[in-house]
Amino acid sequence: MTDKDTSDSRLMQLLQGEEDTAGGALTLLYLRYAPRVRELAQCILHDYDEACDVAHDVFMSLWQHRNVLEGVASPSAYLFRMTRNAVLNRLKHRRIVDDYALQPFDTTSPYDPVETFSTREMVAMIRATVAGMPPLRRKIFLMSRSKGMTYQQIAEAVGVSHKTVQYHIGIALKELRKVLSFVVLFL
Repeated sequence: MTDKDTSDSRLMQLLQGEEDTAGGALTLLYLRYAPRVRELAQCILHDYDEACDVAHDVFMSLWQHRNVLEGVASPSAYLFRMTRNAVLNRLKHRRIVDDYALQPFDTTSPYDPVETFSTREMVAMIRATVAGMPPLRRKIFLMSRSKGMTYQQIAEAVGVSHKTVQYHIGIALKELRKVLSFVVLFL
């Protein structure tokens, strides 16, 4: 089977046949259409590597679903639709990842995945450090930082002296500075 003398409709028929002829048909379809699939994906995604992944996924899906291609008259239209759907799925995935990622503290700077990863790491370390504090220190620290209470208000609410509140917040901040200094070393 050569590329020049085989029509698209014949390739689709062969793709549905025995595995040995189907493999050859897929190869010819790939050689004929993969560059167009890649170009379309890259035009929308603006990422060559991701466009190559889309092309791979499209032809892999074509192979996996070759038994249900009976009504497909135009491989180019079918591959265009598959490519469009694959690209839309990737864009949806990007949006979901962006929606759930922590935003950098400086919202004027462009989105930087390394910065976001670092921010996520720092937040996780802060939460772990606060969770590991003795209960009274954690309660005092969270009342101060999360609820914005003054030392005097915390002292009255918890039933301890102003100096005790000051002591616990000082120790909590020392612990956090120590942990964050280790995190900064890895950035």
